[in-house]
Amino acid sequence: MTERPSASVSEGWVTLPTGARVHYRRAGDGEPVVLLHGIAHSCRAWDRVLVPLAEHHDVVALDLPGCGLSDKPDTDYSLGSQAVAVRMVLDALGLDVVTAVGHSLGGGVAMTLSYHYPERVGRLALVASGGLGKELHPIFRMATLPLVPERVMRGLFHPVARMPRNAMSALVTRATGDPFFFRPDAYRAELEELLETMEDPQAQRAFLSMLRSASSIAGQAVSALDRLSLASFPMLIVWGREDGVFPVQHALRAKQLVTQARLVVLDECGHFPQFEATAQFNQALLDWLAETESSPVDTQAFIAAATASA
Repeated sequence: MTERPSASVSEGWVTLPTGARVHYRRAGDGEPVVLLHGIAHSCRAWDRVLVPLAEHHDVVALDLPGCGLSDKPDTDYSLGSQAVAVRMVLDALGLDVVTAVGHSLGGGVAMTLSYHYPERVGRLALVASGGLGKELHPIFRMATLPLVPERVMRGLFHPVARMPRNAMSALVTRATGDPFFFRPDAYRAELEELLETMEDPQAQRAFLSMLRSASSIAGQAVSALDRLSLASFPMLIVWGREDGVFPVQHALRAKQLVTQARLVVLDECGHFPQFEATAQFNQALLDWLAETESSPVDTQAFIAAATASA
């Protein structure tokens, strides 16, 4: 059997009507898949996924506005604003219907995109996603307090990230009572990149704006649970059993609401399945893509169902 060559990765920018630029990486051909990263990360959070996925799909990994190489203006970074920006990028790239894959905050953006623009999302994959329950790690809840200045954000993560293996997890657990980093050695390079990004005051402001738009000291303030039951497109939910940011119970709750969804819970895995269990994660995503068909929502039917449930 002849091996297919590895997909080459290109980079580009899309300029939004506001003048802000959004950076992306793209590879492959086939049905389009858009990858949306978590808070404070970038499209490089999908480096271990992009090329394997591009063997069969046209894959676009974005730097969400305020993150990575994308511009970071002092503006609104709510889930709705992010979803609008993603839709504009899809328009600029000529992508009509996509499979949206979102991790953590990116899961919230993906769900918002599918709700506001149901005709644009044919499948939805949620990876340790926000928006599926109130519980949130204490370190994020504390960061929502109005007296926390931007410069503190680097202080919350920077010192512990350079500790010996597993020491940062122990320190954060002692400080907050909950585990945060389950296997930090599995994604130390990615964590280093995140910390470098957080040295930028503009990135710090964007981080706090995103966090505070969806959370408070009490936990997550935005829920998509009432909308998930309206979903008729294929859905994949992937979670680490040891997730300390959003507990695995969020995944189980979502599965109860969307019985047709495929649920994959990875053992010995925390909040970052694409880092901590890359092979299993990639296989689960590729299998689901191969075994399902993109099925965007009929807009009129969706509006009628949403109105009836209101």
